[in-house]
Amino acid sequence: MKKIILLIIILIMQNIKACAIEEVILDTRESFNDHLSDVYYGNIEKESNISPAIKLFTENGLEFENSFINSVKGLVLFEGTLTFNNIENKDSTFNAKLGVIEPMLRTRFNNNKSELMFDINLTRNFKNYSNYTHKISRLYVSHNINEHQKIILGQGNRLMSTYNGSLSTMQQEFVLKSQLGRTFGNAGSAGIRNTGSYKYVDYDIGLYDSTRYMDDFGHGLDFTAYVMLKPFTDFSESINGFKIGSGYTNGKYLNSYEQYSFFAAYDFSKLHLKAEYADADGYNGVYNSNNKAEGFYTSASYDITPKLSLIARYDFFNEDKTHPDAKTGEYTAGITYKMYKNMKFMINYVRRDLPNHNYSNMFLFATRFII
Repeated sequence: MKKIILLIIILIMQNIKACAIEEVILDTRESFNDHLSDVYYGNIEKESNISPAIKLFTENGLEFENSFINSVKGLVLFEGTLTFNNIENKDSTFNAKLGVIEPMLRTRFNNNKSELMFDINLTRNFKNYSNYTHKISRLYVSHNINEHQKIILGQGNRLMSTYNGSLSTMQQEFVLKSQLGRTFGNAGSAGIRNTGSYKYVDYDIGLYDSTRYMDDFGHGLDFTAYVMLKPFTDFSESINGFKIGSGYTNGKYLNSYEQYSFFAAYDFSKLHLKAEYADADGYNGVYNSNNKAEGFYTSASYDITPKLSLIARYDFFNEDKTHPDAKTGEYTAGITYKMYKNMKFMINYVRRDLPNHNYSNMFLFATRFII
C-alpha cells in the first residue's frame, strides 16, 4: 500500500512545476526582498544546481496557451529544527519539531503581468489568535505596473518594519532572526502596497489594517515605508556591494506605535557584513505592546566554499527602556551548508545573557528545503 501511495504522489507531482515564489526564489526580475537579502536561490525552472527532487517535480507544469490564465504552479517549503537549551539553575531541555510545512500555490494571468498567490503554514500556532487565519502567510493579488514597480492587494510578504524582520525562512542566514527582527513587524497584514526596484534604490510602501494575519479587522491602520539605497552600483567591486536602508512604521491597534529602523550592508567577494538598529515607541508584530523598546545587531558571514559558510552575530535587545534590567544579549556562531540552492542545513550555537542576570546556552540544528 505504501508503494502505491508513493507512486500516486510522484505521478501527481510530475505535473506540477515549482514556481518562483517572490520571497524565496528569484523570478525573471529580482524582487525587493531578494535585493535586500542578497541570497540568490535562482530560478528553479531553469537552474541546474538544484536537488534531484526539484528536478523530478519541475519537468511539467500546468500551463495554458490562448487563455486568460497562463499557469498554475505550486511547491512546498519544509523546515525542521532540533534545539538543546541549557539555562543556568534550571534543567536542560531538548526539543525536536517540524517548524514549517508550507504549501504554496501561484496562478499567473494577464500575460504573466498579474498573479494570485496563496500559501499557508500548516504548523504555525500563535497564542491568543482567535481563528486559523494566522496560518496563512500570503493571500494576495499583484500586478506588475511596469518592469520596475508592482502593486500588491491583500496579505503579501512580511511587513517592512525592519530589514531582518521581513526576511523569509529561506533568506535567513541564521536559524533564528535577530531579536528586533522577530519582535518588530515579523508578521503579515492585509493591505495595499507598492514595491519598486531600480538601479540605485529599492522601496516598499504600504497601508495596512493593523490586525495581524487577518485575525480581526477594523481596529486601526498601519503605514509602513522602507527605502534601500545602492549608491555605488556603478563603482568598483570593492565598494559596489555597500547598501544602506531605513524603515518607518506608524499605526494604531490596541495602542498607538511608531518605529524607526536603520540598516547597512557590505558584500565583497566571500565576506558579507550587516548591521541594523531599530527603535520603537510601542510596536505591533506578532504580539502588540506599548513598551518603548530598541534593538541592535551586527552579523558577519564568510564563504569558505560556494556551499559552506561561517556565520557570527552579536545581538542586543531592550524590551522596555524604562526598566534597566530588561536587556537581553545574544551571541551566535555557526555553520551553514547549502547542498543545493533550494536546500540548506544550519548549526548554530547561541549564548543568551538574560535580564535576570542568568544565561542560557542553545544548540540549534535546522534544515530548510523546497520541493
